[in-house]
Amino acid sequence: MAPRAGVRATPASREGASPSRDKSKWNLAFLGLLALLVIQYTSLPQMFPVLQHFDIAKLAVAVAFLGLMLSPDLRKPAAGPVHWLDTCVALFLFVSLMSACFSDHIGPAVSQFIDTFQWCVVYLLISRIAGKRWQLYVVMCLLMLLNLKLAQFSIRSYHQDVISGVSAKDLAGRGEGAGSTAFFGNAGDFGVAMSVVWPLAGAMFAAEVKRWRKWFFAICFFAFLGAIVVCSSRGALVAAAVIAFVAFMRSSKRVTGLAMMFVLIVAFFLAVPKASKERLEAAFHPHSDPTANDRLELWHFGMHLFAEHPMLGVGPGNFEPDYVAEHPILDREHKLMAIVPHSIYVQTLSELGIAGFIPLLALWLLVPVVNARTRKLLRERGPENIRSFEYNLSWGLDLALVGYLVSGAFITVLYYPHLWVLLGLTSALYGAAARKPAVQPTPEAPKRQPKALRRRVNAPVTC
Repeated sequence: MAPRAGVRATPASREGASPSRDKSKWNLAFLGLLALLVIQYTSLPQMFPVLQHFDIAKLAVAVAFLGLMLSPDLRKPAAGPVHWLDTCVALFLFVSLMSACFSDHIGPAVSQFIDTFQWCVVYLLISRIAGKRWQLYVVMCLLMLLNLKLAQFSIRSYHQDVISGVSAKDLAGRGEGAGSTAFFGNAGDFGVAMSVVWPLAGAMFAAEVKRWRKWFFAICFFAFLGAIVVCSSRGALVAAAVIAFVAFMRSSKRVTGLAMMFVLIVAFFLAVPKASKERLEAAFHPHSDPTANDRLELWHFGMHLFAEHPMLGVGPGNFEPDYVAEHPILDREHKLMAIVPHSIYVQTLSELGIAGFIPLLALWLLVPVVNARTRKLLRERGPENIRSFEYNLSWGLDLALVGYLVSGAFITVLYYPHLWVLLGLTSALYGAAARKPAVQPTPEAPKRQPKALRRRVNAPVTC
């Protein structure tokens, strides 16, 4: 987009979504952060058993944290809305510790608290390290690439199962994960991940100006949508529909949201198998659907635990041992799918109580608030920023949170990386917007007067 008359375009405004050329270097902290993302999203210890003897994820965290401590410019205190995010994350971590101390089963509580601490550190690292425009762009490209690897694996596995003669009903019942035993092996968990990155790919596509990079983000956009279809997660399909609707209602031009709704409707009628549609319809009759019936039972038990321990809950990671303690013999016709709350809301209330739900709710509300402040900051720095990478990414993060909250209503993903990565990106994006230089107006050249008027003005005065 060409700059307006009377406005001096900065290099960032001319480059669109491409990273700006500054004097920043690839420091130790940034390399450690990128290594951590690769380890978490590829599950390297599961792929290479020799690495299971080394906790390489914690090693990457230590490297990134060491680099953070060695960089004085990265250790500056947070300002503005980023400080609010830091406060709520610290409060949530403190409540998790207190709840673990008063839990009946200390072992699972301590293990879950360590996971919580790890993700809070990941939030801090992303927030502080990726606070420059080019760094944030590199992190987003890496996230797209890592999730594209997962998405294509899921789509290829689904295609191979169809060729092998696996029935459509079996495929719809089990879905397709990403072949990993970590966060993405389960089809439902994988659906949440795709629901989060799908709108981010759309935001990157809308912001990009380089043709080959635009094609890359377009491939990511359709691959993530395809993965949502083949994973057969009802929560992920509902999340995708809500994302498209919210994008249509909140977008200024509404073209992006309308395009997302059109693509989703076409995919639903042409790509979603009949068995998956029947399974989606069966959710409205939970008593005849074993999976839905199990979820209702687990939700009811979770609210029962919350009623008995309203303030601090039963402790992080204590849902399963408490359920087993009250149900020593499961005389069921079918085995319960998994003894987890199957909802981030039920999980928080049952394990952390009101004290843990309040800071978590504040974090959910702060993401759109901080992103709105980011957009306001960009508009104040020049109208050209409305088409910038940062401005589009702020909308993408809002929609990614919608995908997480909707799909997370049916899956237990509170201690998975999705939320904490979104929080870190939101904080880092505000820092990148605050560093963005303002577009300075240039003095307009005086208008040249018509020749006849110049002759009349310059004519000698006679009496």
